[in-house]
Amino acid sequence: MTEKETKYKAPALEKGMAIIELLARTPEGLNLTQISDSLGKSKAEIFRMVAVLNDLHYLEFFQTERVYRLSLKLYRLTHRYAPVHHLNNVAFPIIQELCSDIQQSCHLVVYSDGGGLILSHQDYDTNSNCLTLPVGGRGPLTDNCAGHVLLAFASYDNRERMLKAYQENHPELSLDLMALRNIWLRVKEQGHEAMPSPVLAGVYDIGVPIFDYYHNAVAVLLTSILMYRDESRNADFEHVIQKLKETSHLISQKMGFDEEA
Repeated sequence: MTEKETKYKAPALEKGMAIIELLARTPEGLNLTQISDSLGKSKAEIFRMVAVLNDLHYLEFFQTERVYRLSLKLYRLTHRYAPVHHLNNVAFPIIQELCSDIQQSCHLVVYSDGGGLILSHQDYDTNSNCLTLPVGGRGPLTDNCAGHVLLAFASYDNRERMLKAYQENHPELSLDLMALRNIWLRVKEQGHEAMPSPVLAGVYDIGVPIFDYYHNAVAVLLTSILMYRDESRNADFEHVIQKLKETSHLISQKMGFDEEA
């Protein structure tokens, strides 16, 4: 992990957050030695931080394996965060109807620290071939459907901030701003993105923006569609795109968005 220059230092807080971030990347858990070795710290200083995080219920200790893992406390806190809680409450029943209509699973993706974060998903239960992406999964801004939509419908200042965070998190990658600009102009003009998945073969992603009262794109309504060799089994893309747009517009209205304002 590349350390960023900060104006102020709080070593204890930084160590605590480093432990949380490490365990977030290691769902199977780590013991004290593994944590201290991974972070380049002594076991003594790591023990104190781990003990406090465990007492505060951010970590759980599993006696059999002798490892620490993240608890669900951060997950619960995140979903109590007012904008996230409001978005999920507003969107959930509307997306349920959408899934039944298009016979696909749908996801809400939000911007988070230089990338897109899968906030929630709604399954279409009667279609075993639907693709469901993991809640909490992350993707970069520059090469996937949700990232393109988030960039396309961000304000200039927000887009600059998002791209700066992306570059800080991926210093090893070069960024073709001209090519990316052409993408977000295209996406903004057509009102959606539709593209092959950059990760999975035979999958096509479609995403549309959801706006709030302040005309900010607060989320992307996304569906990932499996493609078949037998084309008669494939989804009607035009129908799916139209229904996604109708649904995102309805959710946006309930979030306070007014096109005339």
